[in-house]
Parts: sequence; C-alpha cells; structure tokens
Amino acid sequence: MAGIPQAVNVHSTSQMTDNLSRNDILQWVNHCLDSCYSKVEELCTGAAYCQLVDMLFPGTLVFKKVKFNTKLEHEYINNFKVLQALFKKHGVDKEVPIEKLVKGKFQDNFEFVQWFKRFFDVNYDGHPYDALAARGGEKIIGSGKPPGKSQLDQPRNSISSNVKPVGQKQVITTLRTSQSALSGTPTSNNHYAAGDNSEVAILKQRFEQLTMEAEQTRLILKEYFAKGISTLANYVALK
Repeated sequence: MAGIPQAVNVHSTSQMTDNLSRNDILQWVNHCLDSCYSKVEELCTGAAYCQLVDMLFPGTLVFKKVKFNTKLEHEYINNFKVLQALFKKHGVDKEVPIEKLVKGKFQDNFEFVQWFKRFFDVNYDGHPYDALAARGGEKIIGSGKPPGKSQLDQPRNSISSNVKPVGQKQVITTLRTSQSALSGTPTSNNHYAAGDNSEVAILKQRFEQLTMEAEQTRLILKEYFAKGISTLANYVALK
C-alpha cells in the first residue's frame, strides 16, 4: 500500500531455538511499554501488542479503541481485532488465534509473544518512543505484582535504540549449587555477606523458572509420544 509502511514478515520454524524465558519476555514488554505486567497470561488482553505495533509504526494506532486495563473477555477480543486490523494495514500475514489467546492460558500466550518478539526485533529501527505519553499517561498495572528480575533489567522512560534482541539465557552451573543456596547452607565463613540475600532470591527465581520449563517440556514430549503411538497404531491397523 502506497504511503503505509509494510512490515517484514517472520515465520516460526523448528530451527528457531533462541526463545527467551517468560521473565525475559515480561521485562522486555514492560521496558518497551512502561507497564507492570507480571504474568505472560496477562498479555491475553491484546492491548500490549496493539501498542507495540504503534511503537514499530508510530501513529498507526487509534488509542481510544484499545482497553488497556480491562478484565472483560469481550474487550480482549475487541483489542485483538484492532491488532488484526493493524496487521492487515501493515502487511503482516500472521494469523492471530484470538479464541485461544483470550482464555489466558500460559502456553498459547507464551508461544504468540515469542513469535511477536522475533517479529518486533526484525522490524524495529531503534527510534525513540515514549509509550506512557503515547497512551495519554494511562498506567498498565497488570496484576500489580512486579515480575522477577532478568537480564533485561534496565532503566525505562523513553525507549530508544538500546532496545535490542537479547542473547541466550544465563545458565546456572549446577542444580546442586542452586539447592544449596535455597536451603540456606552456610558459606565457608558460616554466614551470608550483606548482599547474599538478593543472590539467594535470584537463585530461587531461576530454580522455579527451570522447574516450570522442565514441566512444560515434559508435557510437550508426552503429547508427541501419544501422537506417535496413535500414528503407529493406525499404521499397524491398516496393514
């Protein structure tokens, strides 16, 4: 379309393994939008995506059409319809699974925001953007609980070219080290130094994150195994 900037489309493939953790995703969204989302599930309102598209293409969003702090499913649906219209306007061919997203389930929303982060990174040119001012000073409070800290922590305000794709997650050397810190095992000096409490909190957060990711992987593998058994059974029956 003449005069309307068109997006570069991004398609998820099995080769894309650079997924961020839920905390990294939340820190990125909150940094961009000066918001206070604490759960990936809270993105089910669709409002964040609408403004992130406005961040990519400033002035494209009519803000009065978006309900940023709604708790009503029919308004979530309306927000996602606004997003669909923005996608169409800028040539984005991604299908938005509205019926799944508005239910607020973690996995559906996590998969969609993972794709959106890749899409954003490909299309964002680094220009400054004051998200709070753009939406007229309206706060986005989420559940009111701040998400855990991650490698994306940095001062907010006006977003500029320092919003970049994030590298791979830091890895905890061993689970035993984390468990030792969580249980309060004394150090060689038999006490914690002044800053150790915050370190324990970080280790606890990462331990919980790894536990959740392991459970998600287990469920996915279980689903694929069940599909494999079903396929094999059908094949044997045909023979």
